[in-house]
Amino acid sequence: MTEQSFLEFADLIDYATGQRSVGGWVTVYAQEKRDLEDGGYYSALVPVGDVDACLNNVSWDLDLGHGTPGFIFYPDDRKEYLRFGDDDGIEPLIVRRFFHGLKPPYNEVSEEFRHFHNLYEDRARNVFLAFDDSGDEIEVVRMSDDKVEVKVKYLKEYLAVREMSLLLFYVVDRWSEKTLAELGMMQQDERSRDTGYSYSRFVQEFPDLGPERETCGRLLGKKVMKGAANYDPEHSWGRRDRKYEDFIIGVDEDGEEVHYTCDEEKLANYFGKNPGAPQFLRPVFFRKEVLTKYYNEPGKFSVDDGYLTCAGYWGMPLDNNHQKYVTAFLGDLGKLPHKEQLYWKGYNVTPDGGMSDVAFRRSMLGEWADATDPALVFKRTYERFGKSWLSKHGWELFKKLKPADAHHWTALHVPSDGNQKEFDEQIMSLTKLLVDRINEAEVGKRATLEPDDKGGITKFGRYLDVVSFADTEALVKFLRNLQSLRSGAAHVKDMKRGSQYQKAVGFFDLDAKGLSRGFADILSEATVFVGKLEEHVTTNRDDQQEETNGD
Repeated sequence: MTEQSFLEFADLIDYATGQRSVGGWVTVYAQEKRDLEDGGYYSALVPVGDVDACLNNVSWDLDLGHGTPGFIFYPDDRKEYLRFGDDDGIEPLIVRRFFHGLKPPYNEVSEEFRHFHNLYEDRARNVFLAFDDSGDEIEVVRMSDDKVEVKVKYLKEYLAVREMSLLLFYVVDRWSEKTLAELGMMQQDERSRDTGYSYSRFVQEFPDLGPERETCGRLLGKKVMKGAANYDPEHSWGRRDRKYEDFIIGVDEDGEEVHYTCDEEKLANYFGKNPGAPQFLRPVFFRKEVLTKYYNEPGKFSVDDGYLTCAGYWGMPLDNNHQKYVTAFLGDLGKLPHKEQLYWKGYNVTPDGGMSDVAFRRSMLGEWADATDPALVFKRTYERFGKSWLSKHGWELFKKLKPADAHHWTALHVPSDGNQKEFDEQIMSLTKLLVDRINEAEVGKRATLEPDDKGGITKFGRYLDVVSFADTEALVKFLRNLQSLRSGAAHVKDMKRGSQYQKAVGFFDLDAKGLSRGFADILSEATVFVGKLEEHVTTNRDDQQEETNGD
């Protein structure tokens, strides 16, 4: 860009006239300083009917720091409170707060805008977030000390609801140390107005401003952003026009897949609705990996026995007790947000048999049925044992996880076969529960320890000897091998024959079983041991032995 075109704002005229593509974000406040240029940008909400009058001049209709509550005081002692400090109907979208130099200024986003979209302020990232119906974060406002950007979609929806437009103000100053003659330019003074913008542009000499600013140019004006033309609150707020995907529900006589919508209104039920259509309760099959996404975000999702939830946004019954698959009813899939339907569709497979016996008894027969999935069974047994032990002894054998480690509990599951990373993570979680959380202080007080006895497993073993637990040797061996697997997961695996890691692999027969079945068996074995400890709690031997040891 030449010096002449720079001072004439050739690069900004498309912005001033509204011809530049807005894109997904719009700047509603900015202070910019560059070489030979200063720029300021601001904005304000104005009633749609007042836009034309505002465009009759190029000056800003709301200055920085204005738009806050105030009063009008009348000669007859009447006072009128004004929400935005004036009665012209103009409102700030961004309030620039000033404190007379005693505290640094900062920006606030309109409270009504934040409340309308239920925005969450993430102060660490300086953003305001919305959440879609899948519970996924959406950045709506990005803030810094010198710039505020708003996502256009959310801004236009708000404008449509308020029946207002947004005036985007700007002032840009540029300068040169050269005179107009040296630049080969003439003095310029232009004003331009249309239905969507109004600006003035001048280039003049200002010798009194100093040698660096012999010639100056200014672009001052405003342009209009309108609300969404076809905004429908019922659609945007999820009250209608829901989308429904088709899922595989079977195969035809030629072995071709049969698909059908998950829209409940098009499905049959046991009360005569839509005869001939598939039942709402038609099981749909998915690869077990479909749950990996939810296991990986335990702070957001919860995978429980027979139910999946996303915070307070949605939930769905499912069958996660099936040995090979995850199944869900066709009609229940239709209650998922469309984004989640698309995700599940990617794991959809042709039906292979029926739902698990557990799910059938629960959903079809209305019977109580215990979980059979190894991870669910272990968690139920571990939790029950913890309560029994605490009630019996008054102290925890396995201490509760710290809040930062809670995901080791919520995300515990049987990994997919061949997924070493997932297997390592699950081994780490199980070791955290069975080894790291051993209450060393309490068992150490009650155990007969040798001088060299160190570590939770050793102390635990000594304690179990004191209370005459019949399977101490087997349990200690199991825990030591589990610990060796965890060490391999946490560090570089020692693949040499005879290493502790390889001995653990052999102990659990992982090479023959594979990672998925191998971990399932580890969970089952852990459940058996916890169950035996629970049986031991029901006797009085522990108290008697502990008392004897204390004497």
